[in-house]
Amino acid sequence: MPAASSSRRKRVALSSDIEDGPTQKSTREDVEEEDDEQPRRVVKKEKKVVKGKGRAAEAYHNEEDEDDDDDKIDVDSFADQPLDKSHTISMNGFASDWGTMIKTVQRTNNMVADVAVALADNVEGDVGKKGLSELERFLKELVDIESEMHINYEAIQNLVQQVTIGTEIDNIVEQYQDNVRKNKESYTSKTTRQKYAKNETYKNFKQSVYEIEHPGEAMPPITEFMPKESGDDSDDDDDLEMGAVTQDYKCPLTLRPLENPVTSEICGHSFSQDAIREMFAGFRGSKKCPASGCTREFRLVDCKPNKELVKKLRLHTRRLKKKEQEQDAEEVIE
Repeated sequence: MPAASSSRRKRVALSSDIEDGPTQKSTREDVEEEDDEQPRRVVKKEKKVVKGKGRAAEAYHNEEDEDDDDDKIDVDSFADQPLDKSHTISMNGFASDWGTMIKTVQRTNNMVADVAVALADNVEGDVGKKGLSELERFLKELVDIESEMHINYEAIQNLVQQVTIGTEIDNIVEQYQDNVRKNKESYTSKTTRQKYAKNETYKNFKQSVYEIEHPGEAMPPITEFMPKESGDDSDDDDDLEMGAVTQDYKCPLTLRPLENPVTSEICGHSFSQDAIREMFAGFRGSKKCPASGCTREFRLVDCKPNKELVKKLRLHTRRLKKKEQEQDAEEVIE
């Protein structure tokens, strides 16, 4: 019995030590308590971020702002980099973009002219006149836009030329903007005649409409449609008067209606393709224009196919047939 009592006391003492000792916990209890505490720590952190109103949130946002600032470029303090020959490819690409936009506007200009011809041919009276007036105003705006695009295109080309000859340009933006601004101011200060009288699209527009409204009549010089302004001088006017070319649908060589017309880029006169080729057969140099009164000389390669003239010729032929039919109808009624 004494032995058993002594053994029991030892087990009780050992059990008491285990229960009272603060560091003597079982491995299982440690794991269970760690698992219980870990989610609580995560939840606390999530609450801090979600609430975002204490110092921790403020520090978090400040740290985030600093990271954003590292990625930003201080444009105001970023100096222009000098242009050299290595940049010509990129610059020519920019110029090409302007050239593409110019061609788009030119196609739109031609569409406006086609609409004007259709309107003049099919709508009469005040409605037709008002429509033509609106189309002419719109066409002038497009010509202005095209001119501005040319200014930007030429400004880039000017920089390319400087770089090509070895000039190092430090103030790229300043030079480009100054060039564009000066040329835009110069264009804006021009008179109506100076802006539009030499523009081929505008001249074709006026000529096509005039032919419909005045069949069989040669259109007068385009300056007669534009009142003289204070900026116009006599020399410019004389040049515009001489430069006006009235459309003749007969070939100066065959004296018959034009066939597959080609137009001289030197003087603007048109010829049947086979006739002008026969004139230059076996000859590679320049010859005097066969059109009456013209003193200019050109080569066969200066004569280019004229799609606009083909359309005008088709309309002209249709109007002549319509006029003949109307005359025949009048004779039958009489």
